[in-house]
Amino acid sequence: MSSREHERHMLSEGLGQLGIETAPETLENMLIFIDELMRWNRKTNLIGTMDREQIIMRHIFDSLTVYPLLPSRKGSILDLGAGAGFPALPLAIVDPVLSIAAVEKRSRRAAFLEAMGAMLKLHNFRVIERDVRHVREQFDIVLARAVGELSVLYNLAARVVKEGTVIIAFKGRISEIDKEMERLKEKVKEGTDSHIRIQRVQVPHLQEEERNIVIIEMAG
Repeated sequence: MSSREHERHMLSEGLGQLGIETAPETLENMLIFIDELMRWNRKTNLIGTMDREQIIMRHIFDSLTVYPLLPSRKGSILDLGAGAGFPALPLAIVDPVLSIAAVEKRSRRAAFLEAMGAMLKLHNFRVIERDVRHVREQFDIVLARAVGELSVLYNLAARVVKEGTVIIAFKGRISEIDKEMERLKEKVKEGTDSHIRIQRVQVPHLQEEERNIVIIEMAG
């Protein structure tokens, strides 16, 4: 089996474990995404690894653990601080119904995101090149991966949420987010009746590593 076929099989198997149906075109687009990420990474520091399997496991699979938790496939989605495109691009690739905007203030990273959207013909994906604090749109779902601690995320998302918005943050061990949760609850307590819950998720090939997703439902 060639390395390309190995990666294709790995993607298909992992997406299946996450309950995501895959067509050959989906797998090919994901491989092209990895190809381009590696190519751009040589001149622009997009991601901290050049190991393709690590990218599949720790970035693509990790990003897609949120897919079964999305409250709706029809709502508008914002990836806050999209960076190299995680989780926005894997989500846009696997589900064309999703409507995803990726906000990224750094021009080189925004250029990469624009290039990927065009190359893969992702009509459900767009890039907002600015600081999230200057975004004037409001979204139904806000996703954040590696943005910072929860109270910081809550403040950053303030301008782009509305009543009923769901903020979803990717996190690691529950023991590491307990203090973050305390500070977040103080922020939430100040202004809303929002509900907070934590969902344990499993990343294919990384089952031994604890992953949690924090979901904040903006009740108004």
